[in-house]
Amino acid sequence: MALKIQGEAKLDSDPCVVAWDNALFVGTEDGSIKVFDAKLTPGASWAAHSVQLFALAAGNGKVYSSSNDGGIRVWTQKGEKIKELPKSEGSEGDTGILHVFGKELYAGDETGNVTVYQDDELKALYNVLEEVKDLWLEPPFLFTVRDLDVTVTEIKPDESKTRFVTRHTMEGRAPLRITGNRLLVMARGGNDLQLHDASIDTTFKKLHAVKASDMIVTSLAVSGDFAWTGGWDSSVRRWKIDGDVLQPAGELNLGSYVNGLVATAPDNVYAILTGGRIVNITAA
Repeated sequence: MALKIQGEAKLDSDPCVVAWDNALFVGTEDGSIKVFDAKLTPGASWAAHSVQLFALAAGNGKVYSSSNDGGIRVWTQKGEKIKELPKSEGSEGDTGILHVFGKELYAGDETGNVTVYQDDELKALYNVLEEVKDLWLEPPFLFTVRDLDVTVTEIKPDESKTRFVTRHTMEGRAPLRITGNRLLVMARGGNDLQLHDASIDTTFKKLHAVKASDMIVTSLAVSGDFAWTGGWDSSVRRWKIDGDVLQPAGELNLGSYVNGLVATAPDNVYAILTGGRIVNITAA
């Protein structure tokens, strides 16, 4: 299936992180957050940090950002600062991952802490012992990964703010995503995309793997039965999750490193690229 560029925008600073919540939020190397609609028409823009953003998330009408100049900052979608989230004692590393799940924000840092916030207040803190380069939640399981192993941890934030049980580990590296009953994660080498059953009943059995790139894959996005990958080889690839296997479903070379992807539908993805480009790609 052919992939085509549906729209494009250009920034003065390289985009490094991206998020979606009924609008596209792009964090840049100069610390700014810029907002675009679905057609990449620019909207609000503001200086969120004094240096490059490390992570960005959006949900429930709020935008969350982190950098190494402070903690996690909370914004309205128009750039009005709401507050700065408190860090729990022992959570001192830079926050490199932010994800919104329902009404909760999950933050992963370089010292292995995963901090849970609800209503912008600290709710729980778990230490998974190694840097968190990506995370995903499929209650009651928290999936965390660096560059060697995926750790599956059972957590119950409503019952305990600190206690957890490690249920499983398996080979893998960031990025990582879950869609439906399937877990997708990169292999340790960073080139192969692995498909797993996302169930503890099969101990998260590995089902299939495909070579997703000749170079490191930096970005993974999912929507329905489709996954999108991108990275250092400048190509965005689309994959169909066909039962227990991954099938190629389109490829497009964009001529620049892919720094981030966000899929808004099975046939639609936004890619942020070095050189200041934002590209909307659709599957024809």
